[in-house]
Amino acid sequence: MATPRFAALCLPLFYITILTTSATEESGKLLVVFLDGFRWDLDRLEDLPHLAAFSAQGVNVPYVTPAYVTLTMPNLFTILTGLYPESHGVLHNLHFNRSSVQGSFLEDAAKLAEAVSPGVVPIWVTASQQGRRTGVYNADPAPGMLPDVYVPLISINETYHEIVAGMDAALDWFSTGNVDLTAFYIGLLDTVSHTHGPESPAARKALQQIDTAIGYLLQQVKQRGLTDLNIILMADHGMRQVYAVPEPIEILRHVNASSLQMLIADFGPLALIQPAPGRREEVYAALAGSHPNMTVYYKEDFPTRFHYANHPRMTDILAMADPGYVIYSRYPGTYRVYSHRGDHGYDNRDPAMRALFRAWGPNFRRGYARPDPFDSVHIYPLMCAVLGVEPAPNNGSLEVVKDMLVGVSSDALQNIAKVYILLIAMVSVTMLI
Repeated sequence: MATPRFAALCLPLFYITILTTSATEESGKLLVVFLDGFRWDLDRLEDLPHLAAFSAQGVNVPYVTPAYVTLTMPNLFTILTGLYPESHGVLHNLHFNRSSVQGSFLEDAAKLAEAVSPGVVPIWVTASQQGRRTGVYNADPAPGMLPDVYVPLISINETYHEIVAGMDAALDWFSTGNVDLTAFYIGLLDTVSHTHGPESPAARKALQQIDTAIGYLLQQVKQRGLTDLNIILMADHGMRQVYAVPEPIEILRHVNASSLQMLIADFGPLALIQPAPGRREEVYAALAGSHPNMTVYYKEDFPTRFHYANHPRMTDILAMADPGYVIYSRYPGTYRVYSHRGDHGYDNRDPAMRALFRAWGPNFRRGYARPDPFDSVHIYPLMCAVLGVEPAPNNGSLEVVKDMLVGVSSDALQNIAKVYILLIAMVSVTMLI
């Protein structure tokens, strides 16, 4: 009668496997709040009690490393697709080809559609194709990438009342519209930090307003009984203080405009430079070593760790400024003309570019302080797991971030399995004796 004893040892392992699988595969609803420019450490500057409570009740991550270039549109699309910029095609906040700048993403959604690589769609399209209802608030989705419901871009400098009114509208979608996923964009902090600096009194006031809005959001979720709603608060990138310098970096001080076919400068620390036909080596030689705080690359020599330059539309030459510097076409002559006191776009390993990430809800572990940061490319498969949808091909991995989800971790499960396999083997040997 050894069989019942053998089955009794197998049964706990069977139940542990079933319980763990069901806990991690149960899908939920998801509200993603994009806090543009919320640097990873800004909650240390101000007392933000509602963000602290959100973090304590959910998942607290040290920081997320954004994609390069650390501008808004490339990073939003990395988060929304799980692809690096050289794969999804959104290479800048401006749409460009190798001959001219084509327009601003924030002002022209049709140009965004032109920039995105063929077949690439954001998570709300992936989710809609698999039967989920989706929404976007305060953003302009590109044609062919529309969610089921959306509110176009209202402002990137919202008041507190505009933010909470938007939260009410988004929560109404979950309450009465049967929406499963909503992406909600807040641009206030980024706008204020550009103008006044990320640690200025104005930025601190914006932090306090956002914190109060987070408190309102949590209160409304509980009041409305949205027990199946998960919330992710995340930033696309950080923000660095920019200072006036004695010798500004100026591309057109060293290269004549007639030698260039296309130039994107005056937009932070990255310059994209397409020489006129036959002028490639001449332009590179003129710029390389021209300023001690600017590094110039041929496209093929740009560091591969950025996953950025290997795209057909990328210019032949790229220039990067050191942290705190800006690359101009021509410096306007007074620091006041360049209104930014804060900027981003720097090397994504720069600590000032690190981004905030917090998660809360039934599919996330409660009170979990994750010890390690991760790259933003892994957020997409995490969101797909919460929604219970199959992700499109991407550069991220759920394995990197699945410890944040409810359920026994894979390491713990493997350890338990090893113990029971050992016990089963011991019993089998005993039965043979």
